Amino acid sequence: MKELSLARSMGEVDAGMLPLIDYANSLPDYYTTSTCAGRISLFHDPGSKPGSAWVGKWHRMVEEKEVLFAMEKIPSTGTVWFMHEPTIVHIACRDIERAVALVNLARNCGYKKVGILSCKPDRVLVEICGTERIDAPVAEKGKVITSEKYIKYLVGVSNRKYKKGALRLKRLEGNLRKELR
Repeated sequence: MKELSLARSMGEVDAGMLPLIDYANSLPDYYTTSTCAGRISLFHDPGSKPGSAWVGKWHRMVEEKEVLFAMEKIPSTGTVWFMHEPTIVHIACRDIERAVALVNLARNCGYKKVGILSCKPDRVLVEICGTERIDAPVAEKGKVITSEKYIKYLVGVSNRKYKKGALRLKRLEGNLRKELR
């Protein structure tokens, strides 16, 4: 919890996740570890992990002009990817029974990618993931390889996917409040 307080004070907690995080962490048998409501980003991949970096990153829907502005700063090496990554929620449960209940609850909310990530004597970790994802290369070695029209298309599709994920996340939070106490 100390890490969450620090991350929150530094503005590093995804605002879209706060209601779910706060509720899950108020329960005696559950707590969150890592969470993300989803993000839209431009990611520079130089070909190896060292040196990779965000060219632009937004934990919300974005405007076309934000992405186009960020694309003006693409590195001269590697590949830049336009990405939409879905919701990811990790919740630690006191025992397997509570973990199974959470898995079933998440599946009933429309999440297809849900499961038990790890089991330890003191906790069972459940992972809940959305499936709405986009990975599209948009620049190579400093040169944009797609049209502005296509970038705008990717932004539109990503915003629709982000909105859909946010609605599913609200449904999950509402069902957590109804079913887990």
